[in-house]
Order: sequence, then structure tokens, then C-alpha cells
Amino acid sequence: MKKIFNALFYVFKFFLLIAAFGLTLYILIRMNIRLEQNIASILPRFIPYFILLVLFMINIIFKQTSVTKNVFYNLTCCLVFVTIVFVSYRAIFDTNMVMNFKYGYGIDFNFFDNFMAYINIMLYGLAIADVLFMFRKSENKSEVKSKN
Repeated sequence: MKKIFNALFYVFKFFLLIAAFGLTLYILIRMNIRLEQNIASILPRFIPYFILLVLFMINIIFKQTSVTKNVFYNLTCCLVFVTIVFVSYRAIFDTNMVMNFKYGYGIDFNFFDNFMAYINIMLYGLAIADVLFMFRKSENKSEVKSKN
């Protein structure tokens, strides 16, 4: 059962990463259009996404089983990305928000911008946890050694 949940969360986290990145990009581009700023001004907000993507690729290439077979980490990734997607959808589609109704942009930029700090904290936390799990001994390796 643990292997099934792990595989499910492992695959699901990549789809959620793409969805979270895409929705964040959409909202920030619309925000920059409204503020008439350069597109390069949003690049620093995507640094944690790029760090996570690089770490995920390192995990795949070097077969880091201590990270990829960790159910807790994969579940936490899914929860973080679902939270980002939920905040993004609420900023876009919740018509009962005051700023969304007042300004008529279709997106409540203030609501999303208030959550950007928390989003970055969660993403950097995932990156730190990934690095720490990389240097941790895998449970499977220690079980194999103990059986011999």
C-alpha cells in the first residue's frame, strides 16, 4: 500500500508543479500588464520553482531513492502545490472578493500578492527538505545490508 501511495504522489507532484507554475505565471503576467512593468521583474519570484525543478531532475537522473521513495516528502510536495493551485484559482475565480469586484480586473492581485511570501516559504522549504533527504541514507539500502 505504501508503494502505491508513493507512486501516486510521486507522479502527481509533477502535474501539480506544472499547474502551480502555470497559474502563478499567468497571474504575475496579468499583474505586470496592469502595472505596466517589464516582464523581467517577475523572474525573481520563480527562483524557487526553478530550484525545485533542478532538484527533481537531479533526483531522477541520479536515482535518489531516499527522496523519490519517501512518501512523506511526496505527500508534502503534493499538499504544497495543491495549496498554490487553490490560492491561484481563488484569486482568479472568486467573484465575491472585494478587490476583484471593485477594480474589475478579473483577478484579485492583492489576495495573491499577500500569499506570495508564504508560497515562497513553502517552496524553499521543499527545496531544503529535498537536499536534506538527498544526503540521508535510504531505508531500502539499510534493509538490504542488514539482510546480508
